[in-house]
Amino acid sequence: MATGIQPNSRESMDRIAKLTLTLSGFMLFLLIIIPFTIDSDTSSYIAPYLIYSLFLTSIGIIIGVSLTWLNYPNKPETEENNTKPELDKRPLSADEKVVSDLLILNSGEMWQADLVRKSGFTDSKASRLLSRMEYQGLIIRIRDGMGKKVLINEEVTE
Repeated sequence: MATGIQPNSRESMDRIAKLTLTLSGFMLFLLIIIPFTIDSDTSSYIAPYLIYSLFLTSIGIIIGVSLTWLNYPNKPETEENNTKPELDKRPLSADEKVVSDLLILNSGEMWQADLVRKSGFTDSKASRLLSRMEYQGLIIRIRDGMGKKVLINEEVTE
């Protein structure tokens, strides 16, 4: 998983965050009510106000962390939504066609450095193009030592 958190621990953390948010809200409610119940003679010291402000700040931080956790945008998807997208059936661009033709001529696999050299692309253009093709499922890149081996997807050759 991208986040490194197992689904069961993610659910328990969500429950903990919701519980923390509920308890923090209750504590915030109590802290707002307390000043109205304190006698005006005892509130002339600065210490109660400092303690009160520290409590409010800590409750605010706890609420913020809980809300951030619950609204975290990179939550892992469920198994049903985590299926690999189908290969895009659109026609290949000219650059993608060059790469796929080179791979087909070399029995479906090449070192990325050889591919860049034979295609005539710059390193950065080739890297961006191969990343896009890998994302679309047209090729697979495998790191092997200091280089990368580029393999064409079988569905592209059909």
